[in-house]
Amino acid sequence: FTLAAVVGAAEKKMAMAKPVTIEGTLIDTKCYAMSSTNKGNDHMTPDGNKVACAAACAKMGIPVALLTAKGEIIVILSPAPAFKDHMAHVARVTGVKAYKGSAIVPDKAEVRGEDGTWTEVSTREMM
Repeated sequence: FTLAAVVGAAEKKMAMAKPVTIEGTLIDTKCYAMSSTNKGNDHMTPDGNKVACAAACAKMGIPVALLTAKGEIIVILSPAPAFKDHMAHVARVTGVKAYKGSAIVPDKAEVRGEDGTWTEVSTREMM
């Protein structure tokens, strides 16, 4: 097998996959991995409370994930800075699952505002 054949097979498999929509709270994976209490934008670290830590992590490119109501963590395979202004908000992402369901390649991402309305977030933003 060549690398091109392997990549081609993976792309074909993803193209055939059925899109899903997943809803959850946007978390930064690094701080959540250190402590599951780090679900909001402010995080407790060994150096004390860090205000807007999740936003800073997303801005630096730390992967962002959805924490679902069932406690699942689904990594969003998109540039993290796209979500920097929405950390700790509820989001819904539509796309194809990857890595045995632990990640999603987004076609569309939306964030729910305080007024309950959904606003689309561009997941094409570069780091």
